[in-house]
Amino acid sequence: MLTKATVESLIPILQRDARRALSMRVPGFSKPYFCSFLLKDIDTFNTWASSGSTGRSTTDRTRTVCCDLRVGSYEYDQVTEGGLREPDEDLESHSFHTVPIDDTAFDGLRLTLWRLLESKFREALSDYNQRQASRISTPDPNQSIRSFTRVKRASYRRFKRLETIDYEQWSKFCKRASLWLSSLPRLSGSWVEFDLSQETRIFVSTEGSVTVQNSQVVSLSANLHKLTSEGSRLEQELVINVGAERELPDLKRFKKLVLEKYDRLMRLSRARKIHAFSGPVLLYPGPAGLLFHEAVGHRLEGSRLLAAGEGQTFRGQEGKEILKLPITIRDDPSMHSYRGQRCVGAYTYDDEGVRAKNAVLIQDGVLKGFLSTRAAHKKERHESNGHARTKHHQRPISRMAVTIVESKKGLPFERLKAKLLLEIRRQKKPFGMIVYETNGGETDTTNYDFQAFSGDIAYATLVYPNGREVCVRGVNFVGTPLQALSNIIAIGDTPELDNGYCGAESGLIPISTISPAALISNLELQGKEEELVTPSILQRPKILRRRPKARQRRRRRARR
Repeated sequence: MLTKATVESLIPILQRDARRALSMRVPGFSKPYFCSFLLKDIDTFNTWASSGSTGRSTTDRTRTVCCDLRVGSYEYDQVTEGGLREPDEDLESHSFHTVPIDDTAFDGLRLTLWRLLESKFREALSDYNQRQASRISTPDPNQSIRSFTRVKRASYRRFKRLETIDYEQWSKFCKRASLWLSSLPRLSGSWVEFDLSQETRIFVSTEGSVTVQNSQVVSLSANLHKLTSEGSRLEQELVINVGAERELPDLKRFKKLVLEKYDRLMRLSRARKIHAFSGPVLLYPGPAGLLFHEAVGHRLEGSRLLAAGEGQTFRGQEGKEILKLPITIRDDPSMHSYRGQRCVGAYTYDDEGVRAKNAVLIQDGVLKGFLSTRAAHKKERHESNGHARTKHHQRPISRMAVTIVESKKGLPFERLKAKLLLEIRRQKKPFGMIVYETNGGETDTTNYDFQAFSGDIAYATLVYPNGREVCVRGVNFVGTPLQALSNIIAIGDTPELDNGYCGAESGLIPISTISPAALISNLELQGKEEELVTPSILQRPKILRRRPKARQRRRRRARR
C-alpha cells in the first residue's frame, strides 16, 4: 500500500498533467473541457496448495491510471452509449494505462501520463467528430441529454493503515488444510487457496477534486470435486470473501466448514439427476440475493439507459409497481459493515469523485430510480448517486456496490417452508424445490438476445408435499426478469451478507449483497451444461500424512 508521503508526491503530478491537458489545441477541432485521473496502486498475494504441496505462491504490484479526457462541453461531448461500448484494447491509449511503480523517481510516470494524454486527446477528437457526423444519417436519442453533469469539488484523504498480513503463515495454512482435505475418502481432487488484494485509489480532476481511499479484500477458498461412475464431475466450493484478516476462520473452524461441503458432495454423488423443472422454489438468502442481483440490479444500472443496444427493461417505469410484495431494494456503498462483518463492495467516493449515496431503487415494490454516474440518463435534472465504478482503466459505468433487499413483512424461514408446501399442494405439483446454495450467475441485458438470467445451483433438494427432502443435481435456475419478480410470493425476515465479485463492461469488482430468503411461486430450471470425463486409468497414489517435526522429535526421545 502507498504511504502518505508517496500519495502526497503523486497528487501534484496528476493535478499538473490534468491541467496541462486542457491546454491542448488542434485548429478547427473542439477543445478539452474536463480531465481526471484515477490512479490505482494494487498489491496482491496469492498462494494455492493441493495435497499438502504448494502449487503457487506469488506476490505482485501493479499501478494503473484511468484517464477521462472530454472534449466539447458538459452539454455535449464525445462519450456515447453510456461508455459501455468503448473498445479499449483496440485503442493506442490502451498501451499507456499501466504506469511505473517506482516511488523514488517519477519521471517514468510523467512520461507515461504525457503519452496517455496525447493518445486520449486524439481519440476523443475522433470520437467527437464521428458522433457529430453520424447525426447526418442516424438520429441521436441522447442528443438533448447532458453528456456530463457538474458536481461539487470533493476533498477526501483517508490514509488508513491496512493490515500487515503474514504471507508465510497463510502459505503454511493452505498446505496443512490441503493435506487434511486430500485425506478425505472418495475425492477425485481438492485444493485450498488464499488471496489478498490491497488497493490505494487516488482521484484528481480539473474541477479541483482530490480523493484518496484504501480498500482490502481477503479471500480463503477450498474446492472439492468427485468423479461419478458415469463420468460426471461434481464440485463443492467454499469461498469466503472478507474485508479483514480477523474475519477469516481459524484452521479448526475452516475444517468444519469444509466438512459440511464434503457431506453435501457425497450426497450429490448419490443424488437423483433431473433435467428440467418448473414450479414453486424456495431460495435461501444467498441464492435469493443472486436472483435480485441478476434479474433487477443489472437492469437498474443507469448507464444502460444510454445504450441503444440495451434491453432497458425498466425504462419509463419509475413510479410504477414492479414487485407485488412491499419489498425495498437499495444500494448503499457507504455501508461499510453489516452485523460486524465488513462489506467488500463499500466505498466513500466513487471512481468519478462523487460521494457515495444510498440509492433507493425500489420502495415497497415501486420503482424509484436507477444507479447513476455523472452521465445524465434523462432530460430532467440529473444528480449522480455515486455508483461509477471500474476495475482498472475502463471507463467507469454505473455498478452495484452494497445491495440491500428488505421488507416490513418478512417471514421466519419455517413459515416460508410451510408456505412452500402449501403452494406445492395448491398447484398440485409432485414436488417443489429448495435451493440452498449457488456458485454464481449471469444475465444478458442487450436487446440483441433474450432478456433472461440464470443461476448456477451448487446444492438443492426436491421437497415433497409431506415435507420430505431429497437431494438432486443437474439443473440451474433460469428466468426472465419481469416474470420472476412477479412470481415472488413471500420473503424472509433474516437477511444475510454475501461478499463476492461482479463482472461487467468496466471489469471485475467486489460487491456485497444483503438479502433474506425468497419464495417464488414458479421458477424454471434447466439442465446444466455438462462434459463427461473418463475415469482415471491408474489408481490414485496414497497421500503420506506428515507429522509435525516437533512431535517426531518427542517420539524419538521416548523410544530412547
